Amino acid sequence: MKIFLPFVDLNDNEINDPQVTGGAEKFCRHINDNFETEVYQLPIKSLKYPLKERNRISRDILEKAGECGADIIMSNFSGSIFSGAQLIKSNIPIMIIEHVTYPMLSIIGRWDKARKNGHSVFFVSTAQENKYKMMAKRCGQVLPKSKEYINPSFCMGEKPKIQDVEYDCVTIGRCYRGKDPFKLHRFLKKTDLNGLVITSKTEYDPEPYYEKNKHWNNTMWNKPHDESMDALGKSKTYFSTCDYETWGIGSLEALSHGIPIILSCDKTGIHASENIPASKRHCKTIDKEDKEGLISAINSFEIDRKEVQDMTWEKHNIKAWKSHLIKCFSMTIDNHKKVTMGMSAISSV
Repeated sequence: MKIFLPFVDLNDNEINDPQVTGGAEKFCRHINDNFETEVYQLPIKSLKYPLKERNRISRDILEKAGECGADIIMSNFSGSIFSGAQLIKSNIPIMIIEHVTYPMLSIIGRWDKARKNGHSVFFVSTAQENKYKMMAKRCGQVLPKSKEYINPSFCMGEKPKIQDVEYDCVTIGRCYRGKDPFKLHRFLKKTDLNGLVITSKTEYDPEPYYEKNKHWNNTMWNKPHDESMDALGKSKTYFSTCDYETWGIGSLEALSHGIPIILSCDKTGIHASENIPASKRHCKTIDKEDKEGLISAINSFEIDRKEVQDMTWEKHNIKAWKSHLIKCFSMTIDNHKKVTMGMSAISSV
C-alpha cells in the first residue's frame, strides 16, 4: 500500500521538523513514519495563490501520484488544492480526512462532489461530524457520512516516566484566539495555582491576540516537540482551552503521561476529547467561561497517574491505530472501484 501525501505546514516546516505545528501536521508525520509514503511538500503561501495556479498544483499532485504508483492520495487539509474540482478528477482513490471544523459552506459541496466521483470522506469524531451536519442542514446540502472515525494520533515511542509535579496545570495550543491557550493564565491569575502555556506562533496567526498575550510569564514559545512533552509531563492536570476541538491530540499526549484532563465546553456541555480517556475518572468538563470551575477541577483531581498512563497506552496503542487505518484504506479503495465501475457501466449503455 503506497500513499501519496500532499503536505503543508503553517510554519513551512518539513514533515519531520522537531517542532510540531498542529494536529493535522502531526497526523501526516505519523502516516509518513508508519506507512510507505511519498510526501509532496507545498509552501504555505500556495494556499493563497490565484485559482489558476492552485488548479495547476492539483493537477501536479495527480501526475506525481500516478508516477510513483500510489494506491491512495491522502488529503488532510481544507484548501481547494486538496479537495477541489481538479483533484477529484483523480483515477486514484482519494481519502479525504477533515481534522478541523472549517467555517466555509463551500467545502461541504466539494466533499459531496468527491463522494460522487468515488472518493471517501472521513471525520475524526462524532462531535465534529455533528457540527458539519448542522452546517449542511442550514444550507440544504448533503454531507457525506463518515463510515469510520480516524484517530489522528496514538501513544508513540516509549512510555515516559512519571515525573514530579512542577505545574498545577498545563495547556498546549497555537497562539490564536480560537485555541485561546492564554485562557489558562487569565483563569489562574491571582490564585496560588501555577500554570504553564506551551504555544507557537505562525504567520497565519493574527497579531492582536499575540500582542495582547506576549507579556505572560510561564510560557514556552515555539519549542521542539520533545521539550514540550518533557514540560507537559511535569503537570498535575491538562486544560484543553478550545471548546470546538475536533479530537484533541494535546489531551491524548497529557493522558499518555498520566495526566488527567479538563475540557472547556460550549453551551452543549459536550467536548470531542471526552472519547479519548480510557476512563471517565480521567476527565472533567467545565463551561468555557467558568474560571472557578477550572480551579475546582484542578484541586479535585486525586488520581493514580500510573493508572491513567497505563490505561491510556492500552487503549491508544500503535498496533490498533495502524490496523484501523489499513481497514479505512481498504474501504476507500473498494468504494472507489464500486463507484467507478458503476459509472463505467452507465456510460456504456
